[in-house]
Amino acid sequence: MKTGILVHSNHLRSWAWMQHFIMKSITTVLLVLMVFGLLLSFSPNIFDVLEENADGIARNKRKQATLGTAADKLFWFVQVSDIHISKFYDAKRAPDLLQFCQEQLTVIKPDFVIASGDLTDAKLPDGRGSKQYAEEWKLYQETVQKCHDIVGKWLDIRGNHDDFDVPSEDDKKNYFRNYSIQGPKHPNSYLYHHNKPWGRYSFIAMDACPEPGPRRPFNFFGYLKNRKIKRLIEHEKETNGSNMTVWFGHYPTSLIILENGTRIRSLMRNATAYLCGHLHTMAGLVPKMHARHNTGMLELELGDWKDNRLYRVLAIDHDMISFTDEKIGNWPVILVTNPKHAMYMSDKEALDRPANSTHIRILIFSPDDITTADVYIDGMFVGPAHQVQGPLFVLPWQPNKYRNGIHKLRVVVQDAAQRGRDVTQPFTIDSKGLELPSFPAYILTVNVHNLAKLLFWFLSCTYIGVLILLRSCDNIRTIYIRGRYILPMCGPVVSFINGWLLRIWLVSRISPLFYPLVSYTLYIGIGPWFVAEILEGHFGMVFIWGLYVKGAFIPGSLAYLYGIFQIVVFNIPLLLFLGYLIQFLQEERQGRRSGKNKLCCICVPLTVMLLLSIYMALVEFPVAYGSSAMIMGPVRTGSIILMLMLVFQAKKHALSNQYS
Repeated sequence: MKTGILVHSNHLRSWAWMQHFIMKSITTVLLVLMVFGLLLSFSPNIFDVLEENADGIARNKRKQATLGTAADKLFWFVQVSDIHISKFYDAKRAPDLLQFCQEQLTVIKPDFVIASGDLTDAKLPDGRGSKQYAEEWKLYQETVQKCHDIVGKWLDIRGNHDDFDVPSEDDKKNYFRNYSIQGPKHPNSYLYHHNKPWGRYSFIAMDACPEPGPRRPFNFFGYLKNRKIKRLIEHEKETNGSNMTVWFGHYPTSLIILENGTRIRSLMRNATAYLCGHLHTMAGLVPKMHARHNTGMLELELGDWKDNRLYRVLAIDHDMISFTDEKIGNWPVILVTNPKHAMYMSDKEALDRPANSTHIRILIFSPDDITTADVYIDGMFVGPAHQVQGPLFVLPWQPNKYRNGIHKLRVVVQDAAQRGRDVTQPFTIDSKGLELPSFPAYILTVNVHNLAKLLFWFLSCTYIGVLILLRSCDNIRTIYIRGRYILPMCGPVVSFINGWLLRIWLVSRISPLFYPLVSYTLYIGIGPWFVAEILEGHFGMVFIWGLYVKGAFIPGSLAYLYGIFQIVVFNIPLLLFLGYLIQFLQEERQGRRSGKNKLCCICVPLTVMLLLSIYMALVEFPVAYGSSAMIMGPVRTGSIILMLMLVFQAKKHALSNQYS
């Protein structure tokens, strides 16, 4: 008898050990896959990097000129982005833009202006639906034509709002072709050469709007088909021999997908900078979004005109690019071009430019005369800068005195109208400069498409894997976390985790709950989410990996984010609620819980989940794409039916104690 008990005990221990081994193995594999996926998502192809760096070095082999008092080899231009001229919101966007051109650009006098997308708003009054309005485009044309006459050159390009509900470039709904400055000649990407007596500067305008252009929200990512990629490659080849190449477009590079699977930055390997917009200031959380890529290219996202009335002044001084982001109406505008800001220096600029100079160089713009322009370095007064020509102010300096470490340059300016401005920026002579703030740079450098895909499948596999592992366990106590493996002070945490392991295990053991939960999670990643009018007059089908409409496929990066939201907001809470419901009903039946607690413990959470699911099913996609998105929407509308069915099954099995 004792032998039999001993054998049985050994079997139990072996089974428990095997379960622990399986769980640890699966956890390890998932972690390895996650890390590997992250590396693939974040790291550019090493061969592209080597090629990019080699090309960049080859193009920069030019004789360095001394940065002195001369006003030659210097020009500046202006960028605005996300203007969002609207028929329904903020009627001052267009008048303020015209006022900006008449009052500020006449003072700054840029060589040209770049308008990097979202020229119009194209949103319905409810803010969810989208449509192109000729009235918005006519107002844009009327406004920027006057600006164009003032400046002399207006380089505009489309953004995703300008592409909402546009079936093709040739379609009559593509108002950019008729009402923009560049559209009649350049309905797509184009190349502009800015010729100066000392050299040529090339600007490549990149239109990454998907074609066809779906109505919002599935038009947030840029998508370049092979035809558009070929056009950009041709433009890039035409920049050979230019002093500098600058790209501009609407979408950040982290939000652009190429049909051939390569990365857009490989096309930009010879670029000094890429100017974009699209992300605004992320509701004020990230007012400045800048990054430096492996090639040395700066990616500079500009905050919006729409709400913040921001613009950017950029200067190219002896082939060094500098910039300042400003708000309309703020004077004086100060831009130090030498020494350059330490965060925005390329390796070559860090080694060659500051040391090869005799003067500090500053551009100061104001509608009134500048009375003082005092310069300080590391808190010590160096002297007043004097005006050379136009907005250029200079001050002699000895860069060799600042060869060690990081230093701070401060410029204090006052004009005749008693308006003052104080600007401080770091600079360096002997190092490669400072790193840019990590979070804004991360937003612009991470591959959002791969990251979203990775996170979605990681969540889905973890969700399904936990259910499968717990279902295979006959005794939940064998996988409880044991107190001897942790510190005594963590006891409440261990009890909390074990309690929820028990509740999820209860759900996994009930087949009418287990199979629908697993199947629904798989369906989110496999089946169509809904069928609806993605373009006006054209029905399409939306999957998590993309959408099909008008015979074309558009990758669905944003859908992965919606999928993550669905799992976090619906799948996981529903699983936890079902486990809690089963345990509650069991304890109530055993007399260990009072029925009075049902209201706050059961009814309130269920009502909140149900109302949220109904809201998402009735409002979000149906408002954007019509009622068919609700009627033929298995993911959002089906979640309501699934929730009610599973709650009924959980109650039925909890009261009958059936677990199979």
